[in-house]
Amino acid sequence: MRTGGTVLCGVDATEEARAAAGMAAALATRLGLRLVFVHVVAADDAAAAAEVAVARLLDHLPQPDDVEVRVAAGDRAELLGQIAAEEGADLIVLGSRPRRRRDRWLSCPLARELETVTPVPILVAPPQTRRRSARRLAVAAA
Repeated sequence: MRTGGTVLCGVDATEEARAAAGMAAALATRLGLRLVFVHVVAADDAAAAAEVAVARLLDHLPQPDDVEVRVAAGDRAELLGQIAAEEGADLIVLGSRPRRRRDRWLSCPLARELETVTPVPILVAPPQTRRRSARRLAVAAA
């Protein structure tokens, strides 16, 4: 079992997962932490296909030096909590569903399930993460 210094990110083949993976990679790089991407599938026979899908998803992301990808079969919340404990995760990053116009909060049912399974803090990434433009930053600073 490892002791700290790890960001764990739950991913699948969705755009929401891509946003979460990007945020997790940026955090791990900036803080000098190890990064573990985890994809949980429903059955063992889907694990090979999941590995390919996750590799495609992560292909275009900037990644820190220390990255690992794990694929597991079973209950998502239970396995993410278990893997977070095994890896000594300091933070779990998850994607959220797209918000509707009137909703002001992020939707991530998996985060609610994880709260009962693990004491590790959970960060829910917004559906789209984008860098602020230099012009916006200049205006905000003025």
